[in-house]
Amino acid sequence: MNEHEIVSSGLLESYVLGITSQEETTQVEKLLSTHPEYQSQVDDIRESLESFAWQHAIEPPVAVREKVLGSIQELAAGKVIPMTRSSLHNLTNQRPGLSVTKTLVSSRNWVAAAAVIMVLSVVGNIFLFKELKASEDMVATLESNNTQLAKNLEVNKASFMQARQEIAVLQNPGTKMMKLQGEPIAPTAFAMLYWNDAKRETYMANVQLPSAPTGKQYQIWAIVDGKPVDAGLFDQATSMQKVKSINGASAYAISLEPEGGSPQAGPTGQVYLKGSLN
Repeated sequence: MNEHEIVSSGLLESYVLGITSQEETTQVEKLLSTHPEYQSQVDDIRESLESFAWQHAIEPPVAVREKVLGSIQELAAGKVIPMTRSSLHNLTNQRPGLSVTKTLVSSRNWVAAAAVIMVLSVVGNIFLFKELKASEDMVATLESNNTQLAKNLEVNKASFMQARQEIAVLQNPGTKMMKLQGEPIAPTAFAMLYWNDAKRETYMANVQLPSAPTGKQYQIWAIVDGKPVDAGLFDQATSMQKVKSINGASAYAISLEPEGGSPQAGPTGQVYLKGSLN
């Protein structure tokens, strides 16, 4: 592996963290001996990792901290060595060639590596928590959608049953039909009235009227002995609507009234549709 491959592969970072194999360690140290200019890069990596680790480190309880540091010292020196002035002097005398500074730096590297691993673990847990939260939100959304679908199904079922009843009335031999024609104000307006005297049911269907302006609403009138009788308000959102059954009606009309219906006993607005039973 040449120098560019060593640098680009992240081997220097692994070397600083102390997680390289023996072969990789030899390659890095050979690179540093033959190309001293890379030593500054290694130092920068070490400082960056240590700075990141110490900035994100969490102060552990005293007992845990002492136990961890003791284990780190064992890993670095091969045994636990009290870090007093005399012990440092004895350590250098007992192990000639051993650099106490290097040992302490190595120990510090282990602390930094442990802190980095801890930070990565926290980040991983945060990511997993977010994924879990997203999954829970998705489940909640699906449950809400299922609930809404069930409600829509019930509404559609009720509408279907109502439509079947209305069709049954229209197909009944006793049901009669009347056509309402548009007045000059709306010559293309159109509607059909169906009624069944035996069942006392009346329906307005196939209504084609201009959209009612804001604050206005169409009202249906039954004409009995020449006088208008309220037969209900017309809902333009429906294709077929059941209206009041009025005995003795000889004609029907639809007028445009204030929203909620005419305040009087007859139309106050313009009549748009008229139809006679005769």
